Amino acid sequence: MEPQGQLAASNMIESLTSWWELAGVDAAVGETPIDWLTLDATVEVAKSANIPTPTAKEKVAAAPAKPAIDWPSDVESLKAMITGGIALPSNRFGTSFVAPAGPATSDVMVISDIPDQDELVGKVLGSGMTGMLLSRMMAAVNVKLADCYWTALATTIPPTGEVPENCHQELADFVRHQIDLIRPKSLVVLGSSSSKALLGEELMDARRSLQIINHDGSNMAVLTTFHPRTLIARPAMKAQAWKDLQMFAKRDSL
Repeated sequence: MEPQGQLAASNMIESLTSWWELAGVDAAVGETPIDWLTLDATVEVAKSANIPTPTAKEKVAAAPAKPAIDWPSDVESLKAMITGGIALPSNRFGTSFVAPAGPATSDVMVISDIPDQDELVGKVLGSGMTGMLLSRMMAAVNVKLADCYWTALATTIPPTGEVPENCHQELADFVRHQIDLIRPKSLVVLGSSSSKALLGEELMDARRSLQIINHDGSNMAVLTTFHPRTLIARPAMKAQAWKDLQMFAKRDSL
């Protein structure tokens, strides 16, 4: 039996090296161009995912509750307050704080549930193995992860390893505050807790279509898909994630 560390590393290597194959790119340079935005370009294994044709549906984001302390009014202050351990909603679960990543303005905002253990060292989301995989996933639909703003419901890791459901409302309100600061055109929601907190839906229900939410008078396309850590642990699910990303690639046509 492989030691746990070797098994995790093996899973990560498989996820990173096989993602491009799933996306239809099995070599660094190829003779035949690939149409990334056409569903027909999906590899055969994705056909078994049985994902319905994307349809837009309207959702209205709830207004944030009044915070106990003043929330920061700019992104750089917000990042500094999180890494400084200030009593913001996302900081309430531990003592090691992981800041959001990315620029203060971005067309795409990524929302996940909690940091991973290997992100505690870099103290910023995306600095670990899941960030490497998500970067490749987004690049497959012509989005640079470095250009995205990435935040999480919890910027510390809860003792249970999951975001408590009774905290979803407050944490979602703080994420909506960040949406107000970033003003993105679209959202990528990763994982079950994020889907429940922000959309009020289970992951498998939310990811059936590319949704449209209205936030403060602005419509945003929302993709809900698996967190990269799930794909590392269960590589067979990458085909379904690729189908999700193809829907996101068509967001401008909605």
